Amino acid sequence: MNKKEFIAKIDQKMGQILKDDLKILSKIKKFVIKSGGKRVRPVIHYYFTEMLGYKGKNWQDIGAVGELIHAASLLHDDVIDDSERRRGQPTLHALYNNKTAILAGDYLLGCAFDHLRTLGQNNEFFGIFTSVVRMLSAGELLQMQWQSNLKIPEKVYDRIIFCKTASLFGAMVASSAVLCGLDAQTADKYRQFGETMGRIFQIRDDYLDYFTPPSVTGKPAFQDFERGIVTRPVILMQKKLGSSDKITLKKIWSSDDMRKSEEGKVVLKTLLLKSGIQNKMEAEIEEGIHSLMHFVRQHDVSPIREKILENLNELMIPKS
Repeated sequence: MNKKEFIAKIDQKMGQILKDDLKILSKIKKFVIKSGGKRVRPVIHYYFTEMLGYKGKNWQDIGAVGELIHAASLLHDDVIDDSERRRGQPTLHALYNNKTAILAGDYLLGCAFDHLRTLGQNNEFFGIFTSVVRMLSAGELLQMQWQSNLKIPEKVYDRIIFCKTASLFGAMVASSAVLCGLDAQTADKYRQFGETMGRIFQIRDDYLDYFTPPSVTGKPAFQDFERGIVTRPVILMQKKLGSSDKITLKKIWSSDDMRKSEEGKVVLKTLLLKSGIQNKMEAEIEEGIHSLMHFVRQHDVSPIREKILENLNELMIPKS
């Protein structure tokens, strides 16, 4: 099954899970499915169920539930961040209003958990995914507390990305193990793999925002800077800057106009390159991916194992 066929199956299952007995719910359903994306989380869930020998079809249900939880978090995030566009398209709150977007996110979560109830092993799945929703909320609250604050500790940043990104990745891989009937201790090892993958996924995204041109990423650069969100490149950079450069950084960071201007972006880019943290982050990402590959290679050789390794390799930062 190629990725196009896979995405079609996940989209179809999401459509079945989302009820649309109201006109507005029908519009929300179409919006969420059409918004799409690469469906990275359901893909990794499916790959692990395949590698672990699962023969049933509930991977579609778990994959769709995970994607609905992810979609709900994006709807809420767009309201909190007042984002007008995502993936080049208008956000739901921009098309309608904040109330509709918030309630739509809540509705997605309700449908996702209602569907979990219909599956076997639902107590285990409920525990896995309710924990994720709790983490998503905690992570967003923590990020709001440190919004635009250059003094954010590295540990706080790590906690934010664990809550907002890594926890759901962990849940998707752990649920693969549960679906395959593995014991709790073993499932926890798969959860840790997923959390590590989620962390690397987010750090890589932070890296791309500053060091990779839009022609490669397909997204505008310096988005985090414009929004005043302090991510790993800026945290690491500050450890390398002298007092004069730190004053310059504080000056451009504290001004909304400077963060949105080309001048401000040039200054920040200069400071980032001067700090030399680009190579440090590339090495960190590469090391993390190799640790993930090591875990996968402990499984028997199979086409699906090689597919997972291939997908992990695609996360590597291209050498310039």
